Amino acid sequence: MKFKPDSTFHQVTTTLIHFIFLNIVYLLLCLPVITIGWATSALYEVCLNYADGERGELIPDYFRALKSNWKPATVVFFVLLLPLVILIFSISFWFSLKTLFGGIVGVVALILGSYFLIVLIYSLALVGRYDTSIKQTIKNAMLLPLVEPLRSMMLLLILVITSALWLFVPFFRILFLFFGIAFVIYCSCFLLLKIFTRYQV
Repeated sequence: MKFKPDSTFHQVTTTLIHFIFLNIVYLLLCLPVITIGWATSALYEVCLNYADGERGELIPDYFRALKSNWKPATVVFFVLLLPLVILIFSISFWFSLKTLFGGIVGVVALILGSYFLIVLIYSLALVGRYDTSIKQTIKNAMLLPLVEPLRSMMLLLILVITSALWLFVPFFRILFLFFGIAFVIYCSCFLLLKIFTRYQV
């Protein structure tokens, strides 16, 4: 039997191995916590390019993205993280009151929290995809959920399902540790590309 390096099996296996290494590198870079936005934006850049048919080398491309995106990604992450954290505490507080008024305010906070979470996802992806100012990036990210509500809800649903699998299915924790996070972001990039191509000029 002859080994064919260009066979479908070899290509799939090689890609899978690259995604495993990419996922491990990403998780290691997220350990300091303050680098989460930077690492995630770079991951979006690589996965968006890969989903768009620009098949480069995942790991070297990821480190190049880290080098070019660290400042805007970090600023965007912390600017949007602050209201998101406040809303998370608000959700917990108002629902803990177990009153009608608390429930109503809690639902409003939950909707706003979901909105800012989607905005954060868009912002980190936009930093990785386009060379625009931080102000314009956040502005675009805040507008996208309003003009693309259905696809935005789909992005949020992907995140919710992924989080639920992580929390309640132990087997999926192992998968996520090896290649799950990078693979989930890669899959969501096909949806992001459909959104971005509609509005790019």
